[in-house]
Amino acid sequence: MRMCDLKNISTVKFSDQQIWDLYIKKGDPNDPYNARSRVVTYFVKANAWAISISTARVAVLMLLSQFQPNKSTNALANIEVDIGDIAEGNTIVIIWRGKPVFIRHRTDQEIKDTRDVPMSQLADPQRDEDLFDNPKYSVMVAVCTHLGCVPVPNEGLWKAYFCPCHGSHFDHAGRIRKGPAPTNLEIPPHKHVSAKTLYLGDPASL
Repeated sequence: MRMCDLKNISTVKFSDQQIWDLYIKKGDPNDPYNARSRVVTYFVKANAWAISISTARVAVLMLLSQFQPNKSTNALANIEVDIGDIAEGNTIVIIWRGKPVFIRHRTDQEIKDTRDVPMSQLADPQRDEDLFDNPKYSVMVAVCTHLGCVPVPNEGLWKAYFCPCHGSHFDHAGRIRKGPAPTNLEIPPHKHVSAKTLYLGDPASL
């Protein structure tokens, strides 16, 4: 490693003329160190930075707006479904927020059988009474909670919903009764706004 010889290092000095020539943009005998000029420079730079930051903010907001759902997407997030033509014992499939949804007009026997099941027999215990706005109509996202397949209605050990991919059986409340699915089918937010109209979506938008 090479060591510096401090004795050979001379002190750097600047004459007034060097300072004038190197650092002063415009000659002003009353301002030899260009203080006023630097104030103007700082002022201009500060405004330039403010404009740059404002421009960047607008650009970011415009970019983020591209990822916001448009009005048609928001409208589809909350829908009303005519359920007046669903015969008792039948299931229809609708699309809500890009997902299939089962809506079933349940029979009195299906409701009774579902509610008679002891909670101790359920892998994911949920009371049927707590799931649906109107017990006559079950509403659930038709996506198996195992690997995302679509179950088949009116099939399986409980003649409700059966996922043939890996053999998950669900009852008429969408509760997993047998098979690898870890949880019950998802119950979407819903409300009956009339005897024949079912609302799906954000309750606050009602």
